[in-house]
Amino acid sequence: MKCDRCGRDNPDDLRFCQDCGNRLSAPRVEATPPRGVALGGEAGVRARPPAPEFDFSPKMESDGVTCGRCGTVNPPGSRFCPECGNNLAEPPPPVAAAPVVNLASGPVAPVGPIVCTRCRGKNEPGMTYCQYCGARLDTAEAAERPYREPQETRPESPVARMPSAPPPRPEPPPPAASHARFIVIAQDGSPGRQYPLSDDQTDVGREEGDIQLPGDPYVSPRHARVTRRNGQYFVRDLGSTNGVFVRLRGSETLHDGDLVLVGLEVLRFEVVNDAEKGFGPAVELGTQVFGSPATGRHARLCQRTIEGVTRDVYYLSRDETVIGRESGDLVFTGDPFMSRRHATLVRDTATGGFSLKDLGSSNGTYLRIRGEHPLTDGDHVRVGQHLFRLELGGQG
Repeated sequence: MKCDRCGRDNPDDLRFCQDCGNRLSAPRVEATPPRGVALGGEAGVRARPPAPEFDFSPKMESDGVTCGRCGTVNPPGSRFCPECGNNLAEPPPPVAAAPVVNLASGPVAPVGPIVCTRCRGKNEPGMTYCQYCGARLDTAEAAERPYREPQETRPESPVARMPSAPPPRPEPPPPAASHARFIVIAQDGSPGRQYPLSDDQTDVGREEGDIQLPGDPYVSPRHARVTRRNGQYFVRDLGSTNGVFVRLRGSETLHDGDLVLVGLEVLRFEVVNDAEKGFGPAVELGTQVFGSPATGRHARLCQRTIEGVTRDVYYLSRDETVIGRESGDLVFTGDPFMSRRHATLVRDTATGGFSLKDLGSSNGTYLRIRGEHPLTDGDHVRVGQHLFRLELGGQG
């Protein structure tokens, strides 16, 4: 087979030229003559095929060139391997010596399964990450401390033993950090922004303090202070204009000058003094004044308005006075935040004092605090137009 590049004749069974290594084109196959046509001799007489020749003599070792890439023995004088096209003139590359590995320096691969330090799952040797939790496996540490299957403990023979000393009592855990917070309650009752009470003292104000409410015009610059002592929280009014109100949990004694918040109504409780109780029939120009029958008056509620003046005055002449939106002795039909029967004021006939109690209203009854007031979990504190709820979740 003749090479298209260098023109050398190569045997027909070669695929690459022996001189230049060029890939040889496939030999052209001549067309087979049709049947019945003799290649030579007379027409109609079929030529006898030649008998095959077999060489049964042992093959002698060839002195050809062995390819260093594929191992094919090539005829002497060949420059390129006809099988792979390798250059036979170049010597085969020397075999690189295997690196000597110091078995003592490198980490020893663990024989047993690798136990994950995070989830304690068993992994196959050679794995880099845990197949259960994805944590990186420390193969060196696992090799030094191979995992051992837990051995089954067999019960010992019953032997009488002396009672051992009781184990020491575990020390109580240290108190957890306080997670108390003030949560703003919206008008619909849903919780809003949260303010953590992480320090022993937290001030609330419009311009100063840890909790600032700049958009509330009824909050003083520094309005109130929340302190923590021995795990107990207290709230104190810092001389604000409108005070601090706390929602009642039960019955609370009223004092002269107390402010009561019922719905939207701010009512000042005032005790009637002895001079007012001694009024007799009025006389004008020697004639008694005609009017409604006189009744006993023990105290009064003065309606405080945003104008800073008193609007309506309600005298308390009964031993119990109910305040509500639809039913009661003092009815405020235009107050949407007041319940049907909201709160009651009860007079103690023995002492003459009054107490205030909420009647299970939706929005509660609030009383302005005097001095420092203790707080418990779930208490509602009103500062200006902001209503806070104290939560002591997670406190130790």
